[in-house]
This record gives sequence, structure tokens and C-alpha cells, in this order.
Amino acid sequence: MKEKRALKIAHFGRYGEGDTDIVRSMFLSLCNMGHNVQEWNTGTHPEWLYNRYKYRGGNGPIYIRLNHIHDKLMAFRPDLIICNAGGYTFSKKDIHWLKKNEIPVLGITLSDPDVMGTISKYAHRFTWHTTNSLTAYKEYKNRGFTNVYYMPFGIDDRFFKNRPVDPQYETDVAIIGHGRKDRYPIAEALCDNFNVRLYGNEWPYTHHSTGPVRGEDWFKAAYSAKMLVNFPRTIKGYTNIKVGILEAAATGKLLFTEYFNEMKNLFKYDDEIIGYSSKDDLIEKVRYYLQHPQEAKIIGYNAKQRCLRDHTWEQRFNKLFLELDLY
Repeated sequence: MKEKRALKIAHFGRYGEGDTDIVRSMFLSLCNMGHNVQEWNTGTHPEWLYNRYKYRGGNGPIYIRLNHIHDKLMAFRPDLIICNAGGYTFSKKDIHWLKKNEIPVLGITLSDPDVMGTISKYAHRFTWHTTNSLTAYKEYKNRGFTNVYYMPFGIDDRFFKNRPVDPQYETDVAIIGHGRKDRYPIAEALCDNFNVRLYGNEWPYTHHSTGPVRGEDWFKAAYSAKMLVNFPRTIKGYTNIKVGILEAAATGKLLFTEYFNEMKNLFKYDDEIIGYSSKDDLIEKVRYYLQHPQEAKIIGYNAKQRCLRDHTWEQRFNKLFLELDLY
């Protein structure tokens, strides 16, 4: 087996959700793996970007201005450039220049299948491209893409560190995510039946909602709830594995999500997470596990151990880098 080597990686990304943002988690995990990672935080330097058509939500192309970063980038001499989500890429001219200088570019998409309509128009320009969605991956393959890899979400080691219950956040059930109309019926039923906290924007249940939580407040909210509820549907209505599943499972709290087949690739229903098929089914199961806390604790523990064993970002990147023969 080829010996692994530390890579020099130029990492471009924006931390929209602050310190607990998924892109931040991936950057920290690359550092933890021993790679020499040059951080390009586009959230603090928007002048590095050119977004002619005002794309947002992971759509693109949003171009990284090579002429703005050239000197610092080339002084670093990266083995790899990562355009991490946000629709980021380089212009055709700049991609050609990078390839000519033997600097491969890895594009990472974290909002598929919702953004595939725009990303697929230029994903072929990357040396390699990853998608978070198995549905999108199969569609890329059907369209003849040969540079696309499936990389499901992972989690970084900060999420496994136990935190004490904070009375300010203590609750039976928590939903950490923004409100949407398709989520309202379940959230309302939970609020009517249990002690519930909703963390995010656009929740109309003012007695239960306190706005979004980021950074250490996220950890306080998650670790101070007995149970967490996840919604797997995307904004465009796809049922998809989302990063919230991994974040919740890593805490060791009992996690509820809808039943769907792709989830079985990551977790075992009833042994590591709890699935629900309807609003009434969820309410019944939450009530049962509140009355049987030891069972809930065992299942939550199993999910946390599964995350540690199989679902860290270090494991995701290591598998990918081996496939790409980067070591």
C-alpha cells in the first residue's frame, strides 16, 4: 500500500454558519489529518470572487479571481486546490492555466441535488468533482461525467465532545434548522405535545423558537436536548441525507428522521436512529422514548459510535484521496 503523505492544499470556502459551518468542519478536518492547508476564507474577502449573475445557495458559477490571489497562491505551491461548495470555480482560462502548471482542482458540492442544474454546466472543468447526493451522482454518471465522485457528508471531531446540559437550552425535543412550510405540521404537533425548542429562522411558534444557534451555542442546544428531530427534504423537495443527520448523531442524542432507503447506507434504523413515517408515528415514538430513557440512551450511543467508526470527514477525505491517487 502506498504510504500516505501530507499534501499542500489551498482551501477556498465561506463559513456561512460560523464556526460550526460544514465548510469550516471540512477545513479543520483536513488540518487534523496532517495536511498543510492554506485557508482562503471568502466570507471575509469577497473581493476574491466574481459573481456576475448573483448566484446563491450553492449555485454557480461563482468565479475565484486568480489574478487577485496568484502571488500568494503560487508562493504556497499547492499540490491541490479545493473549491469547497458555494458554486465556486475558476474561469476556463484560469482552469487551463492551473492544469498547465500541474495544479489539480477539486470541486466539492454540498447542496445537491438542488444545485445540480447549474453546477453540472461546469463540473467537467474540475480535475475531480464530488457530490453529496447519491441521486445526483447517478445522474452525473448517466450524463457521461467521468470526473465525479460520491462523497456523503461527514462530521468533525468537535461534535463528539460531551457538553453538560445548560439550563438555558434544556428541553425534551429540539429541532436545529430553519423553518419551512413543509416542516410546520410536524413542528406544530411536537410543540403541542412536548417540551420543544426550535432553533432557526422562520419558525412561527414564538413560544418555542429562539432563533438560530451557531458556534458554542449550537453545542449547548444539541447537548441540552434529550432528543433531536431531523427533516431530510431539501428546499426543492428531494429526500436526501443532510449534514444535520451527522451533527445530531455525533452528539449521542436520540435522533428521529423520516424513513428513506439512502439513510440505510449510513445508519441502522431502530438500532442507531429512529425512523418515522408520519406525524402521528413520530409523536407516538417520541412519547415512547421519553418514557423509556434507557432505550433512548442506548440507541443514541450506538449512533455516536457509528459516526466515530465510519462517518468522520477524515475518513471521507482519506477514502477520496486514495481513490484520486493523491498520496
